[in-house]
Amino acid sequence: MPFQQPHRLWRAMCPRLGLSPSLDLPFLCWILGLALHAQLAASQKLDETDPVVTTTYGKLRGFKKELNNEILGPVIQFLGVPYAAPPTGERRFQPPEPPISWSDIRNATQFGPVCPQTLLEGRLPDVMLPVWFTNGIEVVSSYVQDQSEDCLFLNIYVPTED
Repeated sequence: MPFQQPHRLWRAMCPRLGLSPSLDLPFLCWILGLALHAQLAASQKLDETDPVVTTTYGKLRGFKKELNNEILGPVIQFLGVPYAAPPTGERRFQPPEPPISWSDIRNATQFGPVCPQTLLEGRLPDVMLPVWFTNGIEVVSSYVQDQSEDCLFLNIYVPTED
């Protein structure tokens, strides 16, 4: 499989760079996110009223979101964008494979499920978050209610010209 070669290269390079090979999934996520962002930014001018972009795997519809911030302008959000095929069934515990293409416009307006993690009484344990963040722990807990092993999704934020 051609997708395994970067995985093997990363594992071989980690000791030489003084890095742990267990960093491969976050690194892969970062690279894929950067590549998708570059594809979105370079290939098209977004219509901010109905942002639809074409990717290698199909079309995505996002939405414009105003930020409650005086400095930051609005962004176009593409939420729950798959960056790999679901790691379920025979793909479980295997290197990621490219996502499955789609033919219709994919609605990228909701967060995808998060990977399985422990919840105590419907909320995250306080030890999982820095002390300064625990004031908003109820808000964070609401984002981890939808859990699935099919959790390989990106949330992409594109600045607007406003």
